[in-house]
Amino acid sequence: MPKDIPLWQWNDLTERRLSRPVDAVRTLQLDLFTDNRRTILLNQAHDALLCLDLAAAIASYGKIIEEHLDDSEIRAELELVITWQSHFVRFRESTCDVEQIHRLYIELAGKLPPRLRTTLLEFIVAQLQTIENVELVFIPPGFHVGLILYELGEYADAEIWLARAVDTGIQPKGRFLAYRGDALFHLGSDDLARELYRVAFLRDPQNVDLPHLADRSLHELVTDVEAVVDEPSEILLWLSVWGWLANIFTLDLNDLVTDRSGVLASLAEAEEVESMTVPQVWYEYLRYAEYLRTTYRDDQEIIRARRRLKDLNDGMFRRYMKKIGGG
Repeated sequence: MPKDIPLWQWNDLTERRLSRPVDAVRTLQLDLFTDNRRTILLNQAHDALLCLDLAAAIASYGKIIEEHLDDSEIRAELELVITWQSHFVRFRESTCDVEQIHRLYIELAGKLPPRLRTTLLEFIVAQLQTIENVELVFIPPGFHVGLILYELGEYADAEIWLARAVDTGIQPKGRFLAYRGDALFHLGSDDLARELYRVAFLRDPQNVDLPHLADRSLHELVTDVEAVVDEPSEILLWLSVWGWLANIFTLDLNDLVTDRSGVLASLAEAEEVESMTVPQVWYEYLRYAEYLRTTYRDDQEIIRARRRLKDLNDGMFRRYMKKIGGG
């Protein structure tokens, strides 16, 4: 203790110095609580949204606004939740049918807190699954139980529902074959996905939802075909052929193990009655030519099949011969 300071003054000074850190900590704790209160209340609101307890969420938002009057972000979220509370009142007062569920789904087009959007989509899926033959319910552009599950990132469940839709005969088939391919692609089943894409482009290309395709190589495929097909209306029709030339699609030769004597005749008949488009016919001649080349190497049959490929589209034929090393 310094000699020139009385004992009583020194003790008082020491006590004040020692108390400062404690006061500072208390002040800091109070500030942290005040700062975190908004976050705590916001988390409570979001947790309530996950349970679709909109009243509880509204109460938490209200407490934030009481303490932060100028918080425009919270005020905007509160208004959205209040709006959705009124939507739910109307929904619960109505009959739970496809039309009402679709109307609720349409309301999701606006801006929503992510947690609320997710919970509402899950709610809509649950409501749809109470509808008989729901796998056949499709209202463009995206109202289908499988597509909503896809939007939620539930790809395994989406694939199951989309497969049911295809198996039950939903139309347009090409669209749903490709949608199922998208789900499989996200699940890592690339080969199975591309088989579905191939069939979709072969059988119903005009109805494939191109922007939705999950496999980015298919978008590049479309661009490549645009450069080699003169008629724009035929671009999608040629994708099954071009996909094989680009080593993306297979030809599926298994079902060609049949009596070969009538294959070319049946294809010629399909051309004559125009039961298939030119790209579809070309694809079938291609399959037959490859079947012969890889299985029988029957020169006469191969020559006839290839001659028809050349006659139908010389540009595609030249690319085909280049691919197999024949030109």
